[in-house]
Amino acid sequence: MTAQAKTSRRLMEEAIVQRSRCYLALPETLTGLGELACAILEASTRGLVLESVGKTACGPHWAGLPVTGFFRVTLRRGRPEETFYTFDSRIREAAAGRAGTARLLLDEPRALVFGQRRKSLRLEPEPGQVRSAFLWRYEKGAGFVRNAPSLRDGDFQSGQARLADISAGGLRLCLRGALLRERCLELPKGQRVVVHLELNEPRVSGENAFWIVARVRHAAKDGLSGDTSLGLEFLASGNLDHTAGKIRWQPVQDHVIPGLTDIFFHWDLDKRRGRLL
Repeated sequence: MTAQAKTSRRLMEEAIVQRSRCYLALPETLTGLGELACAILEASTRGLVLESVGKTACGPHWAGLPVTGFFRVTLRRGRPEETFYTFDSRIREAAAGRAGTARLLLDEPRALVFGQRRKSLRLEPEPGQVRSAFLWRYEKGAGFVRNAPSLRDGDFQSGQARLADISAGGLRLCLRGALLRERCLELPKGQRVVVHLELNEPRVSGENAFWIVARVRHAAKDGLSGDTSLGLEFLASGNLDHTAGKIRWQPVQDHVIPGLTDIFFHWDLDKRRGRLL
């Protein structure tokens, strides 16, 4: 057994001890499922044995299907650190368990690929994943006026403003020069802004609406067109108190807004699943 294989086996065994779930991205057109959450029962030269967490209809016709797996382990290197690994494999056997679960035998993965921690996932939203987006300049002492946003949802819909990528700790915003000139909008490095996002992810409960205070960490402007790319760092997240008509702000901890992590986890799995089709 190679050193890489030994490391992969050890990580799988650690995942079993920690009862980590393994999320499989499946070819949806063939299985009727896009994603399957499983418990890891065994990792050996025989292969990887998984059992679905809930009832799942499966059968021998699943044999031979390619899958991508995604699981988490917590490594203790000084302080606990949550890390994620992905792997590609193929279903060798599939059968229904006694309780209606799916029991799968996968080929032993040749390698585990170190993935981003869930809180570090950075991706570009697909059309329809962002219901609405607004941005305001935030001035110290004066705050911001909710009914006078600097960027409106229509600006994003028209492509004049674009969320180029986003994570649970920040985002990259691309703005057309014509829009900046029309609004006389200047967002230099260090400028604070308020962002409001409504995200469309039904697999995560709640409204999935986020009030965020961010700071411009860097800005790059095209000398000819004036098109500008801004890197924003999230500083605080808030909840709207409808009774008081105010937003209650809390500082961002560990550079992450927790409510965003689960949403982006699903979106990342969707992208991985798309590569199987």
